[in-house]
Amino acid sequence: MSWAAPRLVRVTGTRAARLRLLGLALAVVIAGGLVWLLLGGELGTVQSAIASTGAWGPVVYVLLHVLLTLVPVSKNLLSGVAGALFGLVGGIAISWVASMLSALVCFAIARRLGRESVAEMTGPRLARVEDVMRNQGVAAVVVARLTPVLPFTIVNYGAGVSAVSLRDFLVGTAIGIVPGTVGYAALGASAGSSPAVIAVSLLLGLALLVGSVVVGRRMARQSPR
Repeated sequence: MSWAAPRLVRVTGTRAARLRLLGLALAVVIAGGLVWLLLGGELGTVQSAIASTGAWGPVVYVLLHVLLTLVPVSKNLLSGVAGALFGLVGGIAISWVASMLSALVCFAIARRLGRESVAEMTGPRLARVEDVMRNQGVAAVVVARLTPVLPFTIVNYGAGVSAVSLRDFLVGTAIGIVPGTVGYAALGASAGSSPAVIAVSLLLGLALLVGSVVVGRRMARQSPR
């Protein structure tokens, strides 16, 4: 009987690794398709088709956003797609709602699976999230969201296995995802526009990202150890 447990651990780890590989392959394919849509596809045709679906377009986008960020696909890339499909204001609003729902789903999954399973899914980056979350509270979540090297999905899973409360997680996420959501949605909304509009969107996105990094670092230094 002594060999059963190690064997189970090896099988579970192998299965998790295969699932991660499959998920990453799917993410690459879908992300490539989204980039093609923004840079080389017939964006006007796609926008017209989305508009003709009424409320179903945003609903489908939100569902896809949730599924893709489980993998993970970059939230910022998806925010850019939302801006391209739904315009600046609509893209920001829909992307923000989708990101909040994605965060909640990942958080709940992590709480149910536990740290060991989440560590198999996320790898060594989980420890970095846990280090940021060690002080708990809304500020810790905001710092994690404003730290560029911590992907959106990894933060979701990492928070789920930390001591951070659901309330603090949601409030911190609602605040922390604003700069990236606005910046990339603005960039996506400028697709097909004049060079001047694209330049302004790039500068806006860059300013928001740099500003968020600075704020995140200051909050991290001011947080009690």
